[in-house]
Amino acid sequence: MRALAALGLTIGVLVGVWVYVSGLVDLPPWVTVIIWAGFFAAGGKFGGVLRMGAASLSGVLWAWLAVTIAGLFGGAAFALPVMVAIAAFIMCVQAGWSPLSFIPGTFMGAACLFGTSIDVTSTVICIVIGLVLGFISEWSAGLISGAGEETTADAAAGA
Repeated sequence: MRALAALGLTIGVLVGVWVYVSGLVDLPPWVTVIIWAGFFAAGGKFGGVLRMGAASLSGVLWAWLAVTIAGLFGGAAFALPVMVAIAAFIMCVQAGWSPLSFIPGTFMGAACLFGTSIDVTSTVICIVIGLVLGFISEWSAGLISGAGEETTADAAAGA
C-alpha cells in the first residue's frame, strides 16, 4: 500500500476512535487533532514528538502566564493584550534554544489553551494524546506501507 493511503487509513481509524472516546471523557477532540498535525509538521518520528511536545507545552505555559499576570491588573483593558504580546515575543525568542525551536508548535499550544478557555488540564491531556496518536499513526502506516518507501512524515508534508 502506498504511504499516503496507509497514512490516511491509520489516521482515519484513529481519529474516528478518538472523536468517539473524547466525547465519552469530555475532552476537546480538536486540540488533539491540531497537535497531531503539528507532530507531522515537526518532522514526525520521535523527534517530532519531542519538538512538538516541548514547543506546544511551552506555549501553554506562556499563554497561562499571560492570562494569570493580566488578571493581576484588575480587568484593565490593556493588560491582556500587553501580556499576550510579551508572551508572543518570548515564544519566538525561546526558539534560539534547540528543544523549543519549533515556533509553530509553541503558538499551537498557546492557541489551544485559549480555545479551551484556559483549561490547562484538558489542554495538556489532549496535547499528550495528540503526540501519541501522531506517533502511532505514523508507525502503523509505516508497517502497512512496507519498508523502503517514502516516510509517512515526508508523505504527510507533501515532500
